[in-house]
Amino acid sequence: MYSFMGVIRPWARRAGAWLTCAFLAGAGKVVQAALIATASLSGIFELAGQKVESRRAAAALLAAQTAKASNRWRVAFDAAPLGMAKVSAEGRVEEVNPAFCALLGEPERAVVGRRLSALVYPDDLSELAGPGDPGKAKVAKAEVRMVCSGGRLRWCELVSSVVRDRDGRPQHVLVYVVDITRHKRSQAALRDLATRDPLSGLANRRWFELQLARHLRTCANEGPRGALVVMDLDNFKRVNDTLGHQAGDRLIIEVAVTLRRHLRDRDLVARLGGDEFAVVLHDGDCWAAESVARKLVLAVRDEVNNGSGGVTVSLGVAPFDLFKGVNARDALRSADAAMYTVKRSGRNGYAVAGASEGPHHARRRADLAARAGWAERAALASSPDYEEPRVADLSASSLSASASSVGASASGVDRQ
Repeated sequence: MYSFMGVIRPWARRAGAWLTCAFLAGAGKVVQAALIATASLSGIFELAGQKVESRRAAAALLAAQTAKASNRWRVAFDAAPLGMAKVSAEGRVEEVNPAFCALLGEPERAVVGRRLSALVYPDDLSELAGPGDPGKAKVAKAEVRMVCSGGRLRWCELVSSVVRDRDGRPQHVLVYVVDITRHKRSQAALRDLATRDPLSGLANRRWFELQLARHLRTCANEGPRGALVVMDLDNFKRVNDTLGHQAGDRLIIEVAVTLRRHLRDRDLVARLGGDEFAVVLHDGDCWAAESVARKLVLAVRDEVNNGSGGVTVSLGVAPFDLFKGVNARDALRSADAAMYTVKRSGRNGYAVAGASEGPHHARRRADLAARAGWAERAALASSPDYEEPRVADLSASSLSASASSVGASASGVDRQ
C-alpha cells in the first residue's frame, strides 16, 4: 500500500502542476485575447471618431462653400444688368432682381408671388408654353410681350433653365429677361422698307406681286375666288405741273387713305408706282368685284379733292374666276388692258376684263353739280310764287339815255 501511494504521489503532483500550468496558460491567452480585443475596439472607436470628425469637417466645409457660393450668387443676382427672376416649379415668382423691377416699372412686392404668365401679354402665352418651356429643353427661349406698369407692352426675350439638386430633382427655374423692344422696332422698320411704299404707307410693288402670286397658287389648289383691281388717277400729271409735286404727294396720300377706308382689312392695297394703285380682293365673285370697283370710283370722286376740283380714277378689274390658271404677270396685264379701255373712252369709270359689257363711267362732280342746279331752278320755276325776272332793255335809245345820265352825273361830281 505504501509503495503504491509512493508511486502515485509524484505523478499526481506532476499532473497538478501540469494542469495548473495549462490553466494559467489558457487564462493568459484569454487575457491576451481580451487585451487584443480591447485594443481592437479602441482602434475601431478611434477610427469611427475620425470618420465622424472628417464628415463633420466636410459638412462644415460644404456649408461654408455653399454659403460663399450663395453669397456670390446673391451679389451676381442683384447686380446683374439684365432682369432675372427665380420662379418656382408651379410657375410663381419667388425672387426678382432690381433690373427686372426696373424693366417692368413695378416694385418687388408687386411682382413676387404672382405667376410669370400673368406678366406676359395673353396673345403670347402660347410662345411661353411652347418654345419657352424649360421642361422641353435644357435652355428654353421665347420672345414675348410683357405687360409693364400702366399697361405698356415691351418686347422681351425670356431665357429659362431648370436648376436641379444633387439628386436631379428640379428645385426652381431661373429666368433671364432681356428687353428687345428696340430690336423689334428696327426689324419692323426694315420690314416696312422692304415691303411698304414710303409715301402712301401701302404695300410696294414687290410685296404686292409676291402676295398676288401666293393668292393665285391658293386659287389653283382650292378654286378661284377674288379679283385683281388696277387703278390709275386721271390727269395726275396736270396736278404736278400746275400745283407742284407736294400737292401731288398729298393727293397720293389722300387717295391711299380713301382706298384703305373703303376696303376690308384682309384685302391687300398697294401703290405700284407714280399714280398707279392695285388691290387684291381675296374673296368674292365677278359681281362682288364689280361692286367694289364701282364703290371705289365713287369714293375717290366724292371724297378726294386736289384743291382745284374733283379727282377721278380709272379702274380695270380682272376676276380670278374668269382667268383660271393665269400667273401674276398675266393677271396684271389683263387688268391693265381693262383700265386703259376706260382711259380711252373718257376716264372716270371701270371696266371688267373679259366681260361683254363696259366700260362703265361715273358722272363727274361738275356734271352732278350742274344737274343739281338745273333741278333746283326747275323746282323754283314750278313754284306758284315764282316771278319771271325782268329782261333788260338793250335798245339803242335806252343805251344812249343811260350814257347821257351817267355823263351828267360825272360832270356834277367834277363841279363839286
